[in-house]
Amino acid sequence: MERYIQQLVQDIKEASERPKTKPYIETPPHMEDVPDMAELALTGYKSIEEWTGISRESFPAIWHLTGEQAEILNKEIINLLASFNIEIVDIPADIPREILYDILTDNWDFPVQYLPSSGFDLELCTGDPQTCPYGEFCDCGEEPDFTHDEPPKNNPDQDVDMPF
Repeated sequence: MERYIQQLVQDIKEASERPKTKPYIETPPHMEDVPDMAELALTGYKSIEEWTGISRESFPAIWHLTGEQAEILNKEIINLLASFNIEIVDIPADIPREILYDILTDNWDFPVQYLPSSGFDLELCTGDPQTCPYGEFCDCGEEPDFTHDEPPKNNPDQDVDMPF
């Protein structure tokens, strides 16, 4: 299995380094001043497999891997996505490497956009603890704590300076 993992890592690195073909879009005249918006609006979605050329079946099941191999593959997968300007923005900090590997490879058919100018923020959390791929490692079931970001409450008895 070690030789296969080495070859898979090499294939992933080659896909990362391969020049990317920018999706062709015809920017409408009214969007010429905002090319990033045109790119976002007009670029189609494809699976990660389609964008990278690496088949989902290339990734072995987690029980065939050591923890170190899973960690190496996670790093290479994330680097590959970054080469397409795709960032997974909701990976929990404390998620075990084996679970992360399963999530990354199970979502290989997830539709994403290749947006060379602006990038694509990929969120895998569903917001529902019953279906979230991160399971117990995600905070999607918790109420957000907005106390740090809330503006001060208006007190009708207090004189407030207006900014204008």
